[in-house]
Amino acid sequence: MEILSSFFNGIFIYIPPFLVVLTVLVFVHEMGHYLVARWNGVRVEVFSIGFGPEIKGWNDKTGTRWKICWIPFGGYVKFFGDSDGASRPDGEALQELTAAEREVSFHHKRLGQRTAIVAAGPMANFIYAIIVLAGMYMVFGQRLTPPEIGRVVDESVGQDAGFQIGDVVLAVDGDNIHRFEQLEQAVFLNPDRALSFRISRDGQEHSITATPRLTEKADQQGNRHKFGDLGLLAASPAIVGKVYEGSPAAVAGFKAGDRIVAIDGQVLDNFERLQDIVANSKGRRLALNVVRDGVEMRLHVAARLDTAAQEAGGPERWLIGIMRAPLAPVRLGPGAALVEASITIYDMLVQTLSYVGQMISGSRGTEDLGGPLRIAQASGQAAQVGVEQLIMLSILLSLNLGMINLFPIPILDGGHLLFYSFEAVLRRPLTEKMQEIGFRIGLAMVLSLTVFVTWNDLVQFRFVEFIAGLFS
Repeated sequence: MEILSSFFNGIFIYIPPFLVVLTVLVFVHEMGHYLVARWNGVRVEVFSIGFGPEIKGWNDKTGTRWKICWIPFGGYVKFFGDSDGASRPDGEALQELTAAEREVSFHHKRLGQRTAIVAAGPMANFIYAIIVLAGMYMVFGQRLTPPEIGRVVDESVGQDAGFQIGDVVLAVDGDNIHRFEQLEQAVFLNPDRALSFRISRDGQEHSITATPRLTEKADQQGNRHKFGDLGLLAASPAIVGKVYEGSPAAVAGFKAGDRIVAIDGQVLDNFERLQDIVANSKGRRLALNVVRDGVEMRLHVAARLDTAAQEAGGPERWLIGIMRAPLAPVRLGPGAALVEASITIYDMLVQTLSYVGQMISGSRGTEDLGGPLRIAQASGQAAQVGVEQLIMLSILLSLNLGMINLFPIPILDGGHLLFYSFEAVLRRPLTEKMQEIGFRIGLAMVLSLTVFVTWNDLVQFRFVEFIAGLFS
């Protein structure tokens, strides 16, 4: 019950950042609806953050009631002519409107205008994600990891498929690859599915087919995740980030920031190659050429046997006691940041949709589908790590919020767009009765999904086991 108790013990840490992030994203979403509605001459009666009884509110000069309510999980914009916050038409009231009132009524606007207003909410979430991510690239920088393989894990699928150190991955299943992160995500999302890789090796292109191995791993909170794995690691510069005290490297005189350019006369172009040579050195004395403050020098070191790994049943490995330096982020200008952010957001959307498609088809389980409890937990943990992590989480949640709202489920924005597509084909709106039936079905689907993901959260936190234990 350690996981469960830690969650509830930290609930006051998790909840505030979760509510802050959620409030910001809901505001962005509803503001998208509001702005496009106002641009199209629609009167907005209510702009609400949250549901239920009002905590605080005020009226602006246009008559819109801006308010914050007690139930903070969502929000809505109510247009003139709506019967409620779900933008269901008030049939009887609409028939009694004057000509002037029809001019500002949402339901009397052209089909294209209504479509734009409804789609503006999810689009605002996507735009928010791009702009905020671009801002992060400008302020914090972007870690650009080239799609070069720096290490192939022994006895891995990647090794069996024929991948080699130094291979540059150009494409996966026809989709071009520009960063190693794109390769990782493609593999991660496709366990037990054969993928076609186009690589560059020694100036020539080759094709490799490999099926990522289904792997299950628990995170620091005990939540188990299933993903695809090939056993491929990115290449990174052979720059020392940390020297462990008392290690052979420390004794030999290595310092953080040293760039290792050669080992035993062999040119060294990445840290992973250094690791492999050291790991198999069997303690022999190694000569390493190191560049420090622009001056090249030679240091000699003999690796030490990793006894802890052996005691745990692992293979024989030798270590010198250094850690690689993390890739230095590169700050981008506004134009480049927007381009890179747009590419990244697009990749994330495609990968998320692929993930959802796999769950619908049954090729992937739904246990990783998280609800409000896990989102709250992730928000709290991100806030503890730092502002950058919390902002990244808000970007991811903004994408999910926008995408979920586009699902063709009545009561969601996508459900309204579905009704409008029928209207475009039939040349008339669906009857009020048909829309009402659709809204009820949609509400049932949303409530069922909410219960399901919350149950998933409780299972992950072993709450069910805890309750069962009370009666056993």
